[in-house]
Amino acid sequence: MLFGILGPVEIITDSGPVSAAQPRHRAFLAYLLLHANRVVTPDQVIEAIWGGAEPASARTQVHVAISGLRKALRERGLDDVIVTCPGGYRLELAYGALDADVFAGRVKAGRRLLERGAHEEAARELDAAAGLWRGQALADITAAYADAARHRLHEQRLSALESLADARLALGDHDALIPKLSGLVEAHPLREPMVCRLMLAQYRAGLRSQALETARRMRGLLAEEEGLDPGEAFVRLEQAILTADQSLSLAPTTWVRPAQLPYDVHRFTGRARELETLTAMACAADPPPAVLVVGTAGVGKSALAVHWAHGHRDRFPDGQLYVNLRGFDPGRDPLEPLEVLHRFLRSVGVDAVPDEVDEAAALLRSRLSRQRVLILLDNARDAEQIRPLLPGSASCVVLVTSRNQLRGLIANEGARLLRLDPLTAIEADELLRGAITSSTADDEQAIRELARRCAYLPLALRLAAAQLICRPHLTIVEYTRRLATDDALEVLDIQGGLKGPVDSAFELSYRALGDVARRLFRLLSLAPGQDFAPEAAAALLGVTLAGARRPLEELSTAHMIDEHRAGRYTMHDLLRSYAIRMLASDEPDEGRAEAALRLVDFYADAVFAAYPLLQPRRPPGERQLTHPPVERLRFADRAEALAWHDAERESFVGVVELAARHGRHHRAWRLTSDLLAYFIIRRRWREWSAALRIGHASATRCGDLEGMTYMSNSSGIVCKQTGRYAEAVEHYRRAIDLATAAGSDRMVGSAHANLGGLYITQGRPEEGMRHLRIALAVPEYGQVPQYAAAGHVNLGCALIEMGSLPEADEALRRALGYAIACDDVQQICFSLHNLTEIALRRGDREAARRHAETQLTHAEELGDPLRTAAALDLLASTVLLEDLPAARAHWRAALAIYRDLGHRQSAVLSEWLATIDEDLDDLAGANEEYRRRCRRLV
Repeated sequence: MLFGILGPVEIITDSGPVSAAQPRHRAFLAYLLLHANRVVTPDQVIEAIWGGAEPASARTQVHVAISGLRKALRERGLDDVIVTCPGGYRLELAYGALDADVFAGRVKAGRRLLERGAHEEAARELDAAAGLWRGQALADITAAYADAARHRLHEQRLSALESLADARLALGDHDALIPKLSGLVEAHPLREPMVCRLMLAQYRAGLRSQALETARRMRGLLAEEEGLDPGEAFVRLEQAILTADQSLSLAPTTWVRPAQLPYDVHRFTGRARELETLTAMACAADPPPAVLVVGTAGVGKSALAVHWAHGHRDRFPDGQLYVNLRGFDPGRDPLEPLEVLHRFLRSVGVDAVPDEVDEAAALLRSRLSRQRVLILLDNARDAEQIRPLLPGSASCVVLVTSRNQLRGLIANEGARLLRLDPLTAIEADELLRGAITSSTADDEQAIRELARRCAYLPLALRLAAAQLICRPHLTIVEYTRRLATDDALEVLDIQGGLKGPVDSAFELSYRALGDVARRLFRLLSLAPGQDFAPEAAAALLGVTLAGARRPLEELSTAHMIDEHRAGRYTMHDLLRSYAIRMLASDEPDEGRAEAALRLVDFYADAVFAAYPLLQPRRPPGERQLTHPPVERLRFADRAEALAWHDAERESFVGVVELAARHGRHHRAWRLTSDLLAYFIIRRRWREWSAALRIGHASATRCGDLEGMTYMSNSSGIVCKQTGRYAEAVEHYRRAIDLATAAGSDRMVGSAHANLGGLYITQGRPEEGMRHLRIALAVPEYGQVPQYAAAGHVNLGCALIEMGSLPEADEALRRALGYAIACDDVQQICFSLHNLTEIALRRGDREAARRHAETQLTHAEELGDPLRTAAALDLLASTVLLEDLPAARAHWRAALAIYRDLGHRQSAVLSEWLATIDEDLDDLAGANEEYRRRCRRLV
């Protein structure tokens, strides 16, 4: 609201109401407000202000006043409110910007509610209308037009107060009404409608003689002052009071206390936190219109709501209403709101039930207005099914359960959301142990595994327990094994039919989805990781990221998937099993294959694009994609690329396997090869080993010598890093033979360099030097910075081991130059690590510390945990003699990382830390020996 005339004329600003500065301005403003959105001529304004007694300068005064009024409005942030039109002026006003318009609107709404019998809501609306008045309308206006306008507005106010009295009388508030009506009648003693309402209130309050006295006084005043008799309505009421007509009494309302809650769940288990949250929401001082308990099928929404309701019945002495809305019910349509309203109204004693939804809803709100009732609306489908069932009174509490999130109720009605996840592992174990009373302590591990296989869903857990109870010879271990190896949904089917309870529960949610969301749900069973990103969903559908967001949102809203963290979705194992079923039954073979290959090509394209950001040694050539993404994923920098790889890490092996399974063997080994940069940085040897096995098999199957070379060379790297040196030698030698056969000189050089590095690690520097010189003599390897850097690092390592520190320093500085030139941060770290060792051996601890600190900075930037630990390890050695506490701190930090990686260096460092706590005579010598041991490992 911006303007007020129901009292002194005022302008309402952000900082509160203010008055127009001058009386003349206020008079002009009020007149324009009374004629808002209509053109008024200067002559009309002059007549309104002066009433025919205008001065000669009146027209000029009008122009000056309008100009001043515009300025005053602009100063309060109200521009362009008064516009000049042909023939005059118009004040442009939106509905709701004038208190008189709001008053009229509320009165109209209140009277409509009165007609429907919704007396409580009508009273609230009319009370709000009456509250807009701040005294006499146009109280500070003395212009000629003011009296007539004031009288008209005052008449509207009195009429509204009479309607308010009707609503209060219908609610039985006659006692409280008498003082208010008495005051109004005293001020307006000849107003028959107001007097009649006072008489009725007095009669219903048991003051029959006072009511007749009020009637007598009215008759006398009317005859004395106007010479008239009262109207027909007055006479009928007076006669009814004289005869104590029963029609004047307030119709008694019969309240039947409903108690409709279903049976509570036997041995309800867990959910202490959720029950506490539900209590806090539902029993707050200012409770929401509804509390929504939402979650996936079988998660226990209804059980939780019913259990809470039973535990809090004493809070609702007027009863509990319950209905299964059948939002997701096999074989039955969802209940319509009107049918539910009829049920509820009959349950509380109403016989004559309206046939219109709005009227029935208003009647239910009126009946519940002063009752403390719990309403449990179970299994809702959407917000439209719920809205007409909400009471208008804060004394009632509404619980709603649904598989959908019902966001419209949250946004528009202010409902609160309680999202129900599967049970915790501890709660699931407790449920199973409580149900399977024959279980023993020896079954604990099996029970934990059974709970996990049931995805911690209460429905699945109770079905599993029922099967084990009914089949005493079936062990928990054997049943769990069947869940793991067979179709879990079939195993859980207690009835032995085609569709068991879990399957049916999922089907209802699945069939309720739109076509695109349904297809995405079944295609998501192809996603190999524990979770997935929207980009992967877009690839499966073959659409843009924007095109995937709506079906993803639909699946999330229906709790078929769960956004467990920002931008990452997951589905539990039983839902995945159902998705696999739907993929087989609802998706054509061609559609399945194309979706799988789109997913493979999405990952292949993204990994290939990210490679140069992680390290510069990406194998040459482009990747030919048969199903390229509609929208390709690209990364701004190394950090973004690493973060994406980290998030997708669990998917990579599965994607490689997916490519191989669909006969895309070239893609399988290429993707494995392109993952080298990430796996080396993050030291993910287990995952990379699994991918390499698939990649090597694919390369072999299609007879691709280049692929076999890459897979053998990479397998050697993994074996070396995990301490399997003999296997690494075999892989490197095989890579040299395959590269030679393939005619790939660069790969020949790379394999020789890796084999040379391995021999150095094994303490065979001369053999290592021989292979390194072969590698560096290959132009495609030794003269290309991104490859030569690694070769010269290994050469420097060999020379250090042979005691040739000047030559080692030269080789490592050359390696550092190559690495910097091609921005190979990992080789920069290797170069600096070895330059640190040379400086330590020369006794230049200051240079050693600088190299070590620079290496640490680069390693942390790269995100390589092993290089970070190695940098800390060596930095500790550089400060050991000057600052032993600082050295210990660096070593402890390094030890924590080694242990996280499961690296063999952790045992060596742990032993060393124990040693330096002793009083060593030759700390420097002991540290040099420690470093020599470390060089074989890191």
